[in-house]
Amino acid sequence: MPFRLTVVAAFAVFVPLAAQAAGSESLSTGGQGGQGSLGINEAIRAGEARRGTSLSSGPVGSLAPRSEYAKFPVYVGNVGDKQVRLRVGPKTDTRDSLQGEYASGDGKGGVRLLSGEWNEGAFLMEESDDGTRVSGNWEGRIDQSGAVSGTWTDAFNPAIVLPFFIRPLGGYLVIPPFDMRPSSGVTYAPPVPKSSISIGNSR
Repeated sequence: MPFRLTVVAAFAVFVPLAAQAAGSESLSTGGQGGQGSLGINEAIRAGEARRGTSLSSGPVGSLAPRSEYAKFPVYVGNVGDKQVRLRVGPKTDTRDSLQGEYASGDGKGGVRLLSGEWNEGAFLMEESDDGTRVSGNWEGRIDQSGAVSGTWTDAFNPAIVLPFFIRPLGGYLVIPPFDMRPSSGVTYAPPVPKSSISIGNSR
């Protein structure tokens, strides 16, 4: 099934894909008194040490940037300690939604596809590192400037949760701020064509 965002009523929390087995670092209390070769405190420290080192613990896909996204507006920021650059544009067939791609670091590791939506200040987005499976979930809030902050969760290992912050670059907002005050001087994504809105279509 092609990668796409599933719209869920009231922005229900995404259910991550089944986590990969933790291998030799699995949590175990071992012998008597809860003392084993890897106790709970060691496991917590090991988990904390892994945070921020990778944007996915699953097998890494390698997608080339898509030409149709090359002219999309740019957002920049961080996921954990990694710098990210997103190219996102409004979907033509769904209100309050976006699509695009992003690269982390120097961008040499390829891109990940993005599909997201927002409603009353809440923001949800999925990413895919191979164009089919979900590799990460973004959940956050939009501020008055159109910047988005929240948490990124690894779909392969939900224990890995990183903070993220992204903001528009160049003044063009694909993700409108929650507080859309009149005369704010903010530009917004173009409205969805009327032809794409069908009567009785639920959001």
